[in-house]
Amino acid sequence: MSLLSTALNSKKIRSGLRKGADKIRHGVEDRIRLSKNLNANSPIINQKEIRVIGLRRTGNHAIMNWIRKQQKGEVFFINNALINVNPFRNVYENQLRKAKDPSIDGWRTENIERWRREAPGDFMLKDCLVYSYEDQPLEKLCDHSFEKKHDIYLGKSKARYDLIILRDPFNLFASRLRASRRNNTEAGYIDFMKVKSRAHSLPQLWVDYAREYLGETQYLQNIRVPVNYNQWVIDIHYRRQIAEALDLEFTDSGMDDVMTNGGGSSFEGTELQGKASKMAVLERWKNFQNDPEFKALIRNDALLTYSDSIFGTIPGTANLYS
Repeated sequence: MSLLSTALNSKKIRSGLRKGADKIRHGVEDRIRLSKNLNANSPIINQKEIRVIGLRRTGNHAIMNWIRKQQKGEVFFINNALINVNPFRNVYENQLRKAKDPSIDGWRTENIERWRREAPGDFMLKDCLVYSYEDQPLEKLCDHSFEKKHDIYLGKSKARYDLIILRDPFNLFASRLRASRRNNTEAGYIDFMKVKSRAHSLPQLWVDYAREYLGETQYLQNIRVPVNYNQWVIDIHYRRQIAEALDLEFTDSGMDDVMTNGGGSSFEGTELQGKASKMAVLERWKNFQNDPEFKALIRNDALLTYSDSIFGTIPGTANLYS
């Protein structure tokens, strides 16, 4: 065994031991906090809470940025949260590790004190808390054990929304293929063709999200707001309806912003900052119409059925199956 392999194995062992110790410590902390949080009259922390659920490259960040610019007051974001953990605590502890070891990849917050305060439940009042989950299986995302700990993790909310975003599979898969194949040395390699579930492929998870979007499944129990990304991009009246459903003051500000998360657009990066409406986000599939991997992804009967039901027949895509 090489020295490199030995070092990597040693690092994995240390990481496994740390995660095990953290899990025990977190469990004890949660039980103590739950025992002290039995008062039904605990104060409202979040006037509004929006849980955003979507697959990566579905426009999640664009829509969350748009929400922020329609919402008055204090808006706080938690991006790409892990399932079944305290997101404030998880981010805070990760930030501490990054501060100690500059070689660890990932974003670094300049406001670590805010995360330190919120992690144990010393919550600051918020007009709107927005937190997102990406590529997560719905049955695990909506685990009942997490719901029991909701108030000690996030604070009590006056109104809770579940916003599930769906993009048509043709353009979504094209964007994910493009993002996986581009050489992004700064962000490091990310395999966008994988999802956060060993039991699902990307097409299978898309079908699960489509069924929830249509209400065939009922995992999401808060005020459900399904968002058709394709329509959101092109239709101002539809965006106004979404704003009304979320009790936002519609201004449509932020529609032309290009978010930098994940390197920006899979195709243009951040070149069209301030001109997002000029991006051909509904024609990405044309760049992959002769690509074998892309064609293999879309050859799924359930996927095509649900895509036609939600987005209608996308002109030209029928030729992909000939």
